[in-house]
Amino acid sequence: MEKETAKEIKEHALKAIENLSGCLITATNKCSKEEFETLKKGVGMSIMKIDDMLDIIYNKYPELDDLEK
Repeated sequence: MEKETAKEIKEHALKAIENLSGCLITATNKCSKEEFETLKKGVGMSIMKIDDMLDIIYNKYPELDDLEK
């Protein structure tokens, strides 16, 4: 994968994490505890998978990892 492609994928992945986190903010105090726990689990699992995708990018282009500076 070329570096520009990696950058674009990274941006999409980070936006997806932001959107998933927004789901939990929206759901806070607006659904049952059980519903919220299910949503939280789904968001967590989804973010883990996105993190796996980001690992591919950061292994190839460590300079793109904003947290490793």
